[in-house]
Amino acid sequence: MRSDFSYWVTIPTRFQDLDPHNHVNNVVYFTYLETARLAFLRSIRLEDIRERGKFGPAVKSQTCNYQKQVFHPSVVEVGIRFSALTNRTFTVAYEVYLEGTDTLVCDGKTIMVWVDFVEEKSIAIPELLRNQISEMEEQLA
Repeated sequence: MRSDFSYWVTIPTRFQDLDPHNHVNNVVYFTYLETARLAFLRSIRLEDIRERGKFGPAVKSQTCNYQKQVFHPSVVEVGIRFSALTNRTFTVAYEVYLEGTDTLVCDGKTIMVWVDFVEEKSIAIPELLRNQISEMEEQLA
C-alpha cells in the first residue's frame, strides 16, 4: 500500500527494457529495485558508514513478485523502506506502481548483510546505521 512508503524513486521505462512480448522483461524489475535501493541508501548517507573494500553491505537474497505487465513507454514509481533489522542483516521492502496510480506492478524485498570484505564474513551492523534504520522505521509507524 502506497501509504507504507515515504521514500519514492521515479523510473521511466526504456525500449531496451522490453522482451519479445513488448512488455518490460521480468529481470529488468531487479534493476529498478536496485536503482531505488541505491538512491535510498545514499539518502541515509551510507557512504559515510561503509569503508570501500573493507566493510559494507552486500545483497544476501532478493525477491520480486509480479502483479501486472508494464508496457513501454511508461513510468514507474518505486516505494522503498526498511522492513526488518537483525544483528547482521537489514531488509528493504519495495512496491512498484504505475506513475500516478494505485496500480501495483510488483513488490519485493532485498535482504542485505553487513560484510567484512577482507575476512569474507558477515559482521554486526554499525550502530550509526542501526540508528538511521530505526529512525526511518519510526517515521512510518
